[in-house]
Amino acid sequence: MSEHTDSASSPAPATRAEARRRTDRSGGGADISRALDRHDRRIGWMDLLRGLSILLVILHHSTQITAYRIGEVPGAFEFVSNFFAPFRMPMLMFLSGLLVAGSLHVPTGKYVWGKVRRILWPIFVWTLVYAAMEFVAEPSQVKYMPWELGFWNTYLWFMQFIFAYYIIALLMKWLPIWVLFAVPFVLMFVIPADLELLRRFFYLMPFFFLGAFIEKHWDEYAKRLSVPLAAGLAIIPIGVGLYSGLIDPLWYEPLSAVPAMLGIMILVRLTAVAPDARWLAPARFVGRYSLIYYVSHYPVFAALGWLALKAGFDNPTLGLLVIFLATVAISTGFALLGRRMPVSLLFELPRRLWPAKKTAATA
Repeated sequence: MSEHTDSASSPAPATRAEARRRTDRSGGGADISRALDRHDRRIGWMDLLRGLSILLVILHHSTQITAYRIGEVPGAFEFVSNFFAPFRMPMLMFLSGLLVAGSLHVPTGKYVWGKVRRILWPIFVWTLVYAAMEFVAEPSQVKYMPWELGFWNTYLWFMQFIFAYYIIALLMKWLPIWVLFAVPFVLMFVIPADLELLRRFFYLMPFFFLGAFIEKHWDEYAKRLSVPLAAGLAIIPIGVGLYSGLIDPLWYEPLSAVPAMLGIMILVRLTAVAPDARWLAPARFVGRYSLIYYVSHYPVFAALGWLALKAGFDNPTLGLLVIFLATVAISTGFALLGRRMPVSLLFELPRRLWPAKKTAATA
Protein backbone atom coordinates (compact mmCIF):
# COMPACT_ATOMS: atom_id res chain seq x y z
CA MET A 1 0.00 0.00 0.00
CA SER A 2 2.58 2.37 -1.12
CA GLU A 3 4.01 4.33 -4.00
CA HIS A 4 7.63 4.79 -4.89
CA THR A 5 9.99 5.88 -7.56
CA ASP A 6 12.73 3.66 -8.87
CA SER A 7 15.58 2.95 -6.54
CA ALA A 8 19.20 2.66 -7.48
CA SER A 9 20.01 -0.82 -8.62
CA SER A 10 22.19 -3.06 -10.68
CA PRO A 11 21.84 -2.94 -14.48
CA ALA A 12 18.80 -4.70 -15.86
CA PRO A 13 19.33 -7.90 -17.84
CA ALA A 14 19.20 -7.25 -21.56
CA THR A 15 17.04 -10.30 -22.30
CA ARG A 16 14.70 -12.66 -20.52
CA ALA A 17 17.22 -15.44 -21.02
CA GLU A 18 19.85 -13.41 -19.20
CA ALA A 19 17.36 -12.75 -16.41
CA ARG A 20 16.71 -16.48 -16.13
CA ARG A 21 20.44 -17.21 -16.02
CA ARG A 22 20.83 -14.73 -13.18
CA THR A 23 17.96 -16.39 -11.35
CA ASP A 24 19.50 -19.83 -11.92
CA ARG A 25 22.80 -18.64 -10.47
CA SER A 26 20.98 -17.47 -7.35
CA GLY A 27 19.79 -20.98 -6.64
CA GLY A 28 16.35 -21.05 -8.18
CA GLY A 29 14.94 -18.03 -6.34
CA ALA A 30 15.08 -14.32 -6.87
CA ASP A 31 18.44 -12.52 -7.12
CA ILE A 32 18.72 -10.96 -3.66
CA SER A 33 20.86 -8.09 -4.99
CA ARG A 34 17.91 -7.02 -7.15
CA ALA A 35 15.19 -7.80 -4.62
CA LEU A 36 14.31 -4.10 -4.24
CA ASP A 37 14.84 -3.20 -7.90
CA ARG A 38 11.70 -1.76 -9.52
CA HIS A 39 13.01 -0.20 -12.72
CA ASP A 40 12.14 -3.10 -15.02
CA ARG A 41 9.51 -5.04 -13.08
CA ARG A 42 7.18 -5.10 -10.12
CA ILE A 43 8.58 -6.54 -6.91
CA GLY A 44 6.61 -9.77 -6.80
CA TRP A 45 7.61 -10.88 -3.33
CA MET A 46 6.51 -7.55 -1.87
CA ASP A 47 3.18 -7.80 -3.68
CA LEU A 48 2.82 -11.31 -2.24
CA LEU A 49 3.44 -10.28 1.37
CA ARG A 50 1.26 -7.21 1.00
CA GLY A 51 -1.52 -9.22 -0.64
CA LEU A 52 -1.49 -11.95 2.01
CA SER A 53 -1.59 -9.29 4.73
CA ILE A 54 -4.59 -7.59 3.13
CA LEU A 55 -6.41 -10.92 2.76
CA LEU A 56 -5.77 -11.61 6.44
CA VAL A 57 -7.17 -8.17 7.30
CA ILE A 58 -10.33 -8.96 5.33
CA LEU A 59 -10.60 -12.37 7.01
CA HIS A 60 -10.22 -10.76 10.44
CA HIS A 61 -12.91 -8.18 9.73
CA SER A 62 -15.17 -10.87 8.27
CA THR A 63 -14.75 -12.80 11.52
CA GLN A 64 -15.69 -9.72 13.52
CA ILE A 65 -18.79 -8.83 11.52
CA THR A 66 -19.98 -12.45 11.57
CA ALA A 67 -19.72 -12.59 15.35
CA TYR A 68 -21.53 -9.25 15.61
CA ARG A 69 -24.31 -9.81 13.08
CA ILE A 70 -24.83 -13.59 12.88
CA GLY A 71 -23.42 -15.47 15.86
CA GLU A 72 -20.33 -16.85 17.54
CA VAL A 73 -17.75 -18.04 15.04
CA PRO A 74 -15.81 -21.33 15.41
CA GLY A 75 -12.67 -21.11 17.49
CA ALA A 76 -10.46 -21.95 14.51
CA PHE A 77 -11.28 -18.61 12.90
CA GLU A 78 -10.53 -16.75 16.13
CA PHE A 79 -7.21 -18.60 16.35
CA VAL A 80 -6.21 -17.63 12.80
CA SER A 81 -7.15 -14.02 13.45
CA ASN A 82 -5.13 -13.86 16.68
CA PHE A 83 -2.20 -15.88 15.28
CA PHE A 84 -1.51 -13.25 12.64
CA ALA A 85 -2.32 -10.24 14.85
CA PRO A 86 1.36 -9.43 15.59
CA PHE A 87 2.26 -9.37 11.87
CA ARG A 88 -0.72 -8.25 9.78
CA MET A 89 -0.66 -4.46 10.09
CA PRO A 90 3.04 -4.20 11.09
CA MET A 91 3.99 -6.06 7.89
CA LEU A 92 2.04 -3.54 5.80
CA MET A 93 3.82 -0.69 7.59
CA PHE A 94 7.22 -2.32 7.14
CA LEU A 95 6.66 -2.83 3.41
CA SER A 96 5.48 0.77 3.02
CA GLY A 97 8.70 2.00 4.60
CA LEU A 98 10.93 -0.41 2.69
CA LEU A 99 11.09 1.75 -0.44
CA VAL A 100 10.33 5.19 0.98
CA ALA A 101 13.87 6.47 0.43
CA GLY A 102 13.39 6.13 -3.33
CA SER A 103 10.36 8.40 -3.14
CA LEU A 104 12.36 11.07 -1.34
CA HIS A 105 14.56 11.60 -4.40
CA VAL A 106 11.75 13.50 -6.12
CA PRO A 107 11.05 17.19 -5.32
CA THR A 108 9.26 17.66 -2.00
CA GLY A 109 6.17 19.21 -3.59
CA LYS A 110 5.76 16.30 -5.99
CA TYR A 111 6.33 13.82 -3.15
CA VAL A 112 3.67 15.40 -0.92
CA TRP A 113 1.19 15.76 -3.79
CA GLY A 114 1.60 12.07 -4.59
CA LYS A 115 0.65 11.17 -1.01
CA VAL A 116 -2.27 13.60 -1.02
CA ARG A 117 -3.81 12.25 -4.21
CA ARG A 118 -3.18 8.56 -3.50
CA ILE A 119 -3.64 8.38 0.27
CA LEU A 120 -5.39 11.46 1.65
CA TRP A 121 -7.95 11.66 -1.15
CA PRO A 122 -9.27 8.06 -0.76
CA ILE A 123 -9.42 8.64 3.00
CA PHE A 124 -11.74 11.58 2.35
CA VAL A 125 -13.86 9.75 -0.24
CA TRP A 126 -14.30 6.48 1.63
CA THR A 127 -14.96 8.15 4.96
CA LEU A 128 -17.93 9.84 3.29
CA VAL A 129 -18.99 6.53 1.69
CA TYR A 130 -18.83 4.72 5.02
CA ALA A 131 -20.66 7.52 6.85
CA ALA A 132 -23.42 7.52 4.24
CA MET A 133 -23.86 3.74 4.53
CA GLU A 134 -23.91 3.97 8.31
CA PHE A 135 -26.60 6.65 8.15
CA VAL A 136 -28.76 4.59 5.79
CA ALA A 137 -28.39 1.39 7.85
CA GLU A 138 -28.70 2.80 11.36
CA PRO A 139 -29.47 6.55 11.51
CA SER A 140 -29.69 6.46 15.30
CA GLN A 141 -26.04 5.40 15.55
CA VAL A 142 -24.71 8.50 13.79
CA LYS A 143 -22.86 10.55 16.42
CA TYR A 144 -20.68 13.00 14.51
CA MET A 145 -20.88 15.49 11.69
CA PRO A 146 -18.12 15.91 9.05
CA TRP A 147 -16.76 19.00 10.79
CA GLU A 148 -16.19 17.04 14.01
CA LEU A 149 -12.99 15.07 14.61
CA GLY A 150 -14.85 11.91 15.61
CA PHE A 151 -16.41 11.72 12.14
CA TRP A 152 -12.99 10.80 10.73
CA ASN A 153 -12.25 8.14 13.34
CA THR A 154 -13.02 5.12 11.16
CA TYR A 155 -11.42 1.95 9.82
CA LEU A 156 -9.23 4.25 7.71
CA TRP A 157 -6.98 4.99 10.69
CA PHE A 158 -4.38 2.80 8.98
CA MET A 159 -4.32 5.08 5.93
CA GLN A 160 -4.15 8.13 8.17
CA PHE A 161 -1.12 6.66 9.93
CA ILE A 162 0.64 5.85 6.67
CA PHE A 163 0.07 9.37 5.36
CA ALA A 164 1.54 10.79 8.56
CA TYR A 165 4.56 8.45 8.39
CA TYR A 166 5.26 9.46 4.79
CA ILE A 167 5.21 13.13 5.77
CA ILE A 168 7.42 12.47 8.79
CA ALA A 169 9.77 10.54 6.47
CA LEU A 170 10.74 13.89 4.92
CA LEU A 171 12.86 14.34 8.05
CA MET A 172 15.10 11.55 6.75
CA LYS A 173 16.78 14.25 4.66
CA TRP A 174 18.19 15.75 7.86
CA LEU A 175 17.86 13.14 10.61
CA PRO A 176 19.32 9.62 10.78
CA ILE A 177 16.71 6.91 10.42
CA TRP A 178 17.48 5.46 13.82
CA VAL A 179 16.12 8.63 15.46
CA LEU A 180 12.80 8.27 13.64
CA PHE A 181 12.75 4.64 14.77
CA ALA A 182 13.84 5.14 18.38
CA VAL A 183 11.60 8.06 19.36
CA PRO A 184 8.26 6.35 18.63
CA PHE A 185 9.64 3.07 19.99
CA VAL A 186 10.14 4.74 23.38
CA LEU A 187 6.87 6.66 23.19
CA MET A 188 4.76 3.53 22.69
CA PHE A 189 5.85 2.42 26.16
CA VAL A 190 5.11 5.85 27.64
CA ILE A 191 1.66 6.52 26.16
CA PRO A 192 -1.10 5.28 28.52
CA ALA A 193 -3.03 2.24 27.33
CA ASP A 194 -6.33 4.12 27.48
CA LEU A 195 -5.07 6.39 24.67
CA GLU A 196 -5.38 3.38 22.41
CA LEU A 197 -5.22 5.03 18.99
CA LEU A 198 -2.28 7.27 19.91
CA ARG A 199 -0.29 4.36 21.33
CA ARG A 200 -1.09 2.35 18.21
CA PHE A 201 0.28 5.22 16.11
CA PHE A 202 3.62 5.07 17.91
CA TYR A 203 3.59 1.26 17.99
CA LEU A 204 3.39 0.96 14.20
CA MET A 205 5.67 3.87 13.35
CA PRO A 206 8.92 1.98 14.19
CA PHE A 207 7.92 -0.79 11.76
CA PHE A 208 7.69 1.79 8.98
CA PHE A 209 11.12 3.24 9.71
CA LEU A 210 12.63 -0.19 10.30
CA GLY A 211 11.65 -0.85 6.69
CA ALA A 212 13.38 2.37 5.64
CA PHE A 213 16.49 1.34 7.59
CA ILE A 214 16.56 -2.14 6.06
CA GLU A 215 16.27 -0.62 2.59
CA LYS A 216 19.32 1.54 3.22
CA HIS A 217 21.33 -1.46 4.44
CA TRP A 218 19.67 -4.14 2.30
CA ASP A 219 22.85 -5.87 1.11
CA GLU A 220 24.26 -6.05 4.63
CA TYR A 221 20.92 -7.30 5.97
CA ALA A 222 20.76 -10.02 3.30
CA LYS A 223 24.38 -11.00 3.96
CA ARG A 224 24.07 -11.27 7.73
CA LEU A 225 20.64 -12.91 7.71
CA SER A 226 21.36 -15.72 5.28
CA VAL A 227 18.55 -17.92 3.99
CA PRO A 228 19.60 -20.97 6.08
CA LEU A 229 19.82 -18.79 9.19
CA ALA A 230 16.44 -17.18 8.46
CA ALA A 231 14.89 -20.62 7.93
CA GLY A 232 16.25 -21.76 11.28
CA LEU A 233 15.01 -18.62 13.01
CA ALA A 234 11.53 -19.03 11.52
CA ILE A 235 10.65 -20.55 14.88
CA ILE A 236 10.47 -16.95 16.17
CA PRO A 237 7.46 -15.76 14.12
CA ILE A 238 5.83 -19.17 14.55
CA GLY A 239 6.28 -18.99 18.32
CA VAL A 240 5.02 -15.40 18.50
CA GLY A 241 1.99 -16.35 16.43
CA LEU A 242 1.20 -19.40 18.58
CA TYR A 243 1.46 -17.35 21.76
CA SER A 244 -0.88 -14.74 20.29
CA GLY A 245 -3.30 -17.35 18.98
CA LEU A 246 -3.43 -19.67 21.98
CA ILE A 247 -2.49 -17.68 25.08
CA ASP A 248 -2.78 -13.90 24.85
CA PRO A 249 -3.67 -12.03 21.62
CA LEU A 250 -0.90 -9.55 20.84
CA TRP A 251 -2.82 -6.54 19.55
CA TYR A 252 -0.35 -3.64 19.43
CA GLU A 253 1.29 -4.63 22.70
CA PRO A 254 4.61 -2.77 23.13
CA LEU A 255 6.35 -5.83 24.57
CA SER A 256 5.50 -7.78 21.41
CA ALA A 257 7.10 -5.21 19.07
CA VAL A 258 10.65 -6.60 19.05
CA PRO A 259 9.62 -10.26 18.49
CA ALA A 260 7.24 -9.08 15.76
CA MET A 261 10.03 -7.07 14.10
CA LEU A 262 12.35 -10.08 14.17
CA GLY A 263 9.60 -12.25 12.73
CA ILE A 264 8.90 -9.80 9.91
CA MET A 265 12.58 -9.48 8.98
CA ILE A 266 12.83 -13.28 8.83
CA LEU A 267 9.70 -13.61 6.70
CA VAL A 268 10.87 -10.87 4.35
CA ARG A 269 14.30 -12.47 3.95
CA LEU A 270 12.80 -15.85 3.05
CA THR A 271 10.12 -14.46 0.75
CA ALA A 272 12.59 -12.23 -1.12
CA VAL A 273 14.37 -15.28 -2.57
CA ALA A 274 11.34 -17.48 -3.13
CA PRO A 275 10.39 -18.28 -6.75
CA ASP A 276 7.26 -16.58 -8.11
CA ALA A 277 4.81 -19.49 -7.95
CA ARG A 278 1.95 -19.09 -10.40
CA TRP A 279 -0.64 -20.32 -7.92
CA LEU A 280 0.16 -17.30 -5.74
CA ALA A 281 -0.64 -14.86 -8.55
CA PRO A 282 -4.05 -13.95 -7.02
CA ALA A 283 -2.35 -12.92 -3.77
CA ARG A 284 0.18 -10.83 -5.71
CA PHE A 285 -2.72 -9.18 -7.55
CA VAL A 286 -4.27 -8.23 -4.22
CA GLY A 287 -0.91 -6.81 -3.14
CA ARG A 288 -0.58 -4.79 -6.32
CA TYR A 289 -3.94 -3.12 -5.65
CA SER A 290 -3.76 -3.26 -1.87
CA LEU A 291 -4.99 0.30 -1.37
CA ILE A 292 -8.15 -0.40 -3.38
CA TYR A 293 -8.82 -3.61 -1.46
CA TYR A 294 -8.25 -1.91 1.87
CA VAL A 295 -10.46 1.14 1.39
CA SER A 296 -13.30 -0.77 -0.30
CA HIS A 297 -13.50 -3.94 1.76
CA TYR A 298 -14.88 -2.47 4.97
CA PRO A 299 -18.10 -0.95 3.60
CA VAL A 300 -18.62 -4.12 1.57
CA PHE A 301 -18.41 -6.61 4.43
CA ALA A 302 -20.32 -4.25 6.73
CA ALA A 303 -23.17 -4.15 4.20
CA LEU A 304 -23.09 -7.93 3.81
CA GLY A 305 -23.23 -8.40 7.58
CA TRP A 306 -26.19 -6.02 7.81
CA LEU A 307 -28.00 -7.91 5.05
CA ALA A 308 -27.34 -11.23 6.82
CA LEU A 309 -28.86 -9.81 10.00
CA LYS A 310 -31.94 -8.52 8.20
CA ALA A 311 -32.36 -11.87 6.43
CA GLY A 312 -32.18 -13.76 9.71
CA PHE A 313 -29.17 -15.82 8.60
CA ASP A 314 -27.99 -17.95 11.53
CA ASN A 315 -25.09 -20.11 10.31
CA PRO A 316 -21.87 -18.34 11.44
CA THR A 317 -19.44 -20.63 9.61
CA LEU A 318 -21.18 -20.40 6.28
CA GLY A 319 -21.89 -16.73 6.82
CA LEU A 320 -18.22 -15.96 7.50
CA LEU A 321 -17.06 -17.79 4.39
CA VAL A 322 -19.69 -16.11 2.20
CA ILE A 323 -18.91 -12.66 3.60
CA PHE A 324 -15.15 -13.16 3.17
CA LEU A 325 -15.35 -14.51 -0.38
CA ALA A 326 -17.97 -11.99 -1.49
CA THR A 327 -15.95 -9.12 -0.02
CA VAL A 328 -12.81 -10.26 -1.84
CA ALA A 329 -14.76 -10.70 -5.08
CA ILE A 330 -16.39 -7.26 -4.93
CA SER A 331 -13.11 -5.59 -3.97
CA THR A 332 -11.48 -7.39 -6.91
CA GLY A 333 -14.10 -5.81 -9.14
CA PHE A 334 -13.10 -2.41 -7.81
CA ALA A 335 -9.44 -3.30 -8.44
CA LEU A 336 -10.13 -4.27 -12.05
CA LEU A 337 -11.97 -1.01 -12.67
CA GLY A 338 -9.99 1.16 -10.31
CA ARG A 339 -7.56 2.54 -12.87
CA ARG A 340 -10.31 3.62 -15.27
CA MET A 341 -12.16 6.91 -15.17
CA PRO A 342 -14.47 7.74 -13.48
CA VAL A 343 -14.08 4.80 -11.04
CA SER A 344 -10.45 5.78 -10.48
CA LEU A 345 -11.64 8.96 -8.74
CA LEU A 346 -12.75 6.77 -5.84
CA PHE A 347 -9.13 5.84 -5.20
CA GLU A 348 -6.88 8.64 -6.39
CA LEU A 349 -6.87 12.08 -7.89
CA PRO A 350 -5.39 12.63 -11.36
CA ARG A 351 -1.80 13.80 -11.52
CA ARG A 352 -3.11 17.08 -12.93
CA LEU A 353 -6.37 18.62 -11.78
CA TRP A 354 -6.50 20.79 -14.89
CA PRO A 355 -4.99 20.54 -18.38
CA ALA A 356 -1.45 21.78 -18.87
CA LYS A 357 -1.19 25.18 -20.52
CA LYS A 358 -0.44 25.02 -24.21
CA THR A 359 2.69 26.83 -25.26
CA ALA A 360 2.74 28.87 -28.44
CA ALA A 361 4.52 27.22 -31.34
CA THR A 362 7.83 28.78 -32.24
CA ALA A 363 9.01 29.41 -35.78
